[in-house]
Amino acid sequence: MLNSNFNFTLRKLATDSSQTPAPIRSVFRAVNILICLSNGVNTLTNIADCCKLTKPTVYRLLKTLEELLMVTQDPVTHHYYLGPLINQIASNPQANHHYLITCALEEMKQLWDLSWETVELSIMVGIQYVRLHEIPSKHSLKVLEGPDPVGPVYVGATAKVLLSQLDDSELKAALKNIRISGVTEHSVTNKKDLIAQSKEIRQQGHAISYGERITGALCISVPITSYFWPAALSVIAPESRIESKVDEFLEILKVSSHRITNNITEFFQAKGVI
Repeated sequence: MLNSNFNFTLRKLATDSSQTPAPIRSVFRAVNILICLSNGVNTLTNIADCCKLTKPTVYRLLKTLEELLMVTQDPVTHHYYLGPLINQIASNPQANHHYLITCALEEMKQLWDLSWETVELSIMVGIQYVRLHEIPSKHSLKVLEGPDPVGPVYVGATAKVLLSQLDDSELKAALKNIRISGVTEHSVTNKKDLIAQSKEIRQQGHAISYGERITGALCISVPITSYFWPAALSVIAPESRIESKVDEFLEILKVSSHRITNNITEFFQAKGVI
């Protein structure tokens, strides 16, 4: 699910130039085919149209990608989809989103120095939130969510900030097949309430939760709006310690998020993605 601020586009590179070596042309063509598949373009004809290639050329590349397990074909519809090797490659979020962590790390450290509390960077993958990087609080009494970096996308401020970055149709689709259950007595367990809260968070640009994921914990979260996937920057601490500092921490978070957004934009501009 791509953030609407960025779109991978098929590059009209020198892939058809006689000066470009054939192996390099094949690599770029294969990448463009994978981009098509990731955006729901699944038939031979449509892929050929999108890539501006002949159907025989696309067919040969698809069969090669299929042998490499990067593409799979439905035997009934004959549509093509991303294969198991792609899923295996993408199974390590920390490695695959290293450049996001790099763009955010300095700001996270500054936020940690200012707040002394646990700082987290998270993204939404499918219908789960994934904690990419965490800097634990300097205090002896701290909130840590455990070794599992994956959690339900409907509980707590971080999850709701991630959901809020979806448009209305994406939000309904994401929640359609989720079975919501309370994690603590403060967790939201009604989908209508969750949708309403997500829309409100989308408008106000932040979320604050009290004990929704961990009893006694307060989480303040803001979106990072320039990434391919919904992303969030959060501060988590014991409620008793930072309840009086919520407004102060929220402003610091927003400034940090803005700077990370600029870092990501500059990174992608340098790579020629946007």
